[in-house]
Amino acid sequence: MYYEMKKAITEKILLEDIDDRLRRIANFLLLNASYIDNLGLINGKMGIAIFFYYYSRYTQNKIFEGYAGELIDEIYEEINVNTPVNFSDGLTGIGWGIEYLVKHKFIEGDTDDILSEIDNNIYKHMLNSPILIDASDDFFGYGYYYIARLAGHKIDDNDLKALIKKYNLIYLTDECERLLIHKRYLDFNILSLKPVTINSVLWFLIEMYILQLYPVKVNKILLHLPEYLGFCKSDDPTPVDKLTLHSLSIRLCEAVKEEKLRILYKSVAFQHQFRIEDIDNDEDFVNVLGNSAIQKMVYNHSASDKKQPGLFRRAFNIIDNENNWNQRIDQVNKSSLGLSGFAGLGFCVLDELGINSFGRHRKSNNSYKDV
Repeated sequence: MYYEMKKAITEKILLEDIDDRLRRIANFLLLNASYIDNLGLINGKMGIAIFFYYYSRYTQNKIFEGYAGELIDEIYEEINVNTPVNFSDGLTGIGWGIEYLVKHKFIEGDTDDILSEIDNNIYKHMLNSPILIDASDDFFGYGYYYIARLAGHKIDDNDLKALIKKYNLIYLTDECERLLIHKRYLDFNILSLKPVTINSVLWFLIEMYILQLYPVKVNKILLHLPEYLGFCKSDDPTPVDKLTLHSLSIRLCEAVKEEKLRILYKSVAFQHQFRIEDIDNDEDFVNVLGNSAIQKMVYNHSASDKKQPGLFRRAFNIIDNENNWNQRIDQVNKSSLGLSGFAGLGFCVLDELGINSFGRHRKSNNSYKDV
């Protein structure tokens, strides 16, 4: 009985501390988010809006939902001809974010209507761009966007909109072949593809495999891709890159029917295992745990779904330290407010609490299991 009471008191104190830190993050973002110029998903207003939708669901306070909606309105008002297309800062990430919010019932609407103008702009950029990455460390944003535009929608070959989406995905698969097999990036002074790009292409190919679109070409590229996966030794990838590659490889093994592919990617998963708990530096540890939560949202892969409460407790103890918190605030600037920074920290905490996309949140008796 004594130990149960002690555990209950400990959980209550922890939840109060978590509430305090989330409240501080939300207040800081409320004061600063509207002043940043970046509209994007990873580094800008779209990612901050997603944090506030989740935080509203956690607190059951509609004020934060309203503020998130205001940010979405600002994004639409501020999109112009100079808005980039890339996933972190531009149109593909913004459009992906809108699909995500509708899919997870934060906002309502028909995304074919909501995203019609963004669809047109992205399509024009895609056709007019000789290569669909701007730098060696770009996400394959077009792939993210068009997968999101097709997934969750009725796939009907008699529907012109669905056929157009499929056509765009087939075009992007050909682009993956040009990048990985024909190495077209070399023609544009890009000497090598960085881990984040390779992982994002792998995710796209897995999704194409699952959809069974262009299967012969997809299988061909998947067999070729491991040539690039030596990056874990040669290009000093981040721990998040390693975690993502490991998780995606497992997901591919679970999805494929071809034994050759399964054996190949089992070997990849084995060779690139990585444990977050082995990170010694506190700041690196917090950043990795936060970024892994964001990667899970973007990639939606089951291999990262398992909660690790001990890791969360360690990370939260670090950010709960007042000196660490003050240093973090002092280092914040306009480029570190989004999911790659301050909002991402809050999103990580909410994700670990189990504030999932369908509204499950902490119980009213303040019980937080497994912390």
